[in-house]
Amino acid sequence: MTNVNDRVNAEKIRSAKYKFTKATDHMKSLGLIGPYSSTDAFVDELQKYFKIAKRCDANHIRACWPTDTVKLEDGTEWNIADTKTGKNLKMEKNDFSDYTSDNVGIITADGTPMILSYNKKCQALDPMKTYGWSTSNGKPETNATAGCVAAVFEINGHSRPNTFRKDVVAFNANGLGSACSIEIDGKCFGAVFTPTPMTKAECEAAVAEGKLGIKTCASNSDYWAGAVKQCNGIQNMPTDSDLAKIASLLYEGSPTISVTDRVENLTYNGKASQYGLPEPEFQVWSAKEIFANNALYRHFDTTSTVKSNHYRWRTNYLGLCVVE
Repeated sequence: MTNVNDRVNAEKIRSAKYKFTKATDHMKSLGLIGPYSSTDAFVDELQKYFKIAKRCDANHIRACWPTDTVKLEDGTEWNIADTKTGKNLKMEKNDFSDYTSDNVGIITADGTPMILSYNKKCQALDPMKTYGWSTSNGKPETNATAGCVAAVFEINGHSRPNTFRKDVVAFNANGLGSACSIEIDGKCFGAVFTPTPMTKAECEAAVAEGKLGIKTCASNSDYWAGAVKQCNGIQNMPTDSDLAKIASLLYEGSPTISVTDRVENLTYNGKASQYGLPEPEFQVWSAKEIFANNALYRHFDTTSTVKSNHYRWRTNYLGLCVVE
């Protein structure tokens, strides 16, 4: 029965993707895939080529979804009414994408609930060019509009399990839930990442131009400066105090972690993955540079945490950014 249900669900997923992308592929052929100023404006055009039984704005998304919550992969429940913008589909804002406009909920003519987020930087595709479709079991699923529209949809209605990546499906989206892996004092931090190092020449150019808040440069493999660059400036890096508060989230008893002192004899509570963090042991760079070769960081392991400084070319230290 499990195998039969899996095959039935897989066919429902393929069908939903095919119908949606068939419509957007037709829009592409007419030169109408974008750009649009918002998801709402995109859906205005989409509904001319795709049958929509019901449409809901971002403040009433729940009216286009069968349940109040969705179970996420970490076991937590996500309130579907909070799926306001592309941030809640884990879509980033960068030079090529901007999913910051309000989401739109729809129920398709065949009863499939979907939440759509449009990339305002999506460019009009050449209607004369042939774009390939990816396939699953020989059936087309998606096309060249993947860089233009992100979505989640649901295939079981009110039936269970109502779990993300099972009967709740990401379509060109990176996830579902809060864009904040960690939220502290109103600051929203994304997931940690391994920085791409800046060369000394790149760093010196940033210093000369007054960019990023960097004052000095280290070697040709400056991982701390790379983290600053990926965060778009020191102001988007965690402070010493932020890292101390993050440490307080990871040990039993909600201990108050000093900004300066080493704290030992702690007991790790196993919750790092809930905050998008690796299991201890790991290190995260802070916003503070000491001098040309060093920057501050905080070390985390199963029994202790400490603030210290180290060479900026350390390859195994992680970055963490404030996100919009």
